[in-house]
Amino acid sequence: MIKKGLWAVIAVMLIYVVFDFVAGSNREQEVREQASVQNEIGIQEELDTEMDLVDMSEEEIEALKDELAAQNSGSETGSMIEFGLNPGNTAYDFQLEDMEGNTVQLSDYRGKKVFLNFWASWCPPCRVEMPHLQEFHEEQDDVVILGVNVTSSESDLANVPVFVEEFEVTFTNVYGPTEITDLYRVESLPTSYLIGSNGIIYERVVGPVTKDILEAKFSMID
Repeated sequence: MIKKGLWAVIAVMLIYVVFDFVAGSNREQEVREQASVQNEIGIQEELDTEMDLVDMSEEEIEALKDELAAQNSGSETGSMIEFGLNPGNTAYDFQLEDMEGNTVQLSDYRGKKVFLNFWASWCPPCRVEMPHLQEFHEEQDDVVILGVNVTSSESDLANVPVFVEEFEVTFTNVYGPTEITDLYRVESLPTSYLIGSNGIIYERVVGPVTKDILEAKFSMID
């Protein structure tokens, strides 16, 4: 009887793992498809602009379209098909609202290294980690710390600004809806990503970090 129970538990766990993998793959596919559509729209808009300026033959139009496609394939929009969560992938871009109601976009920090940190006000390891993040933030200018509150896990959103004030946090924190936390596979808290100045993910960290760990890790990242 006990063995049957154990096998049942194992079967349920396997089903959950498969479901989570399929769901994550579907979300990444949706992002890729959206990126592809945006890329085509961008090419067509640029093409329309050029055509408004000068009369062009069909051959010239096709040549221009090919040129614009090549340019976009090297741009941030065109390269979104390479976005992902593994080291070497470009971090998924997003626009979220901070505690003051301002819009914050991840790609606005291109040119700076980023520590993307997902946290919740009730999370004990997050409470241990937060003073280290604040100290790291105060002592250097080379790395941006961007906190993302996992709003779906909060019993009361009023606890979020209280938490920020309690730890005297001065780096930017935004509210992270389920769509973003699912996209970034946030299953345990805290979960963080070390991102290079070019937007490339270097490492995913599950669990709290210290100031010394951050200093050591980011010293090896461009």
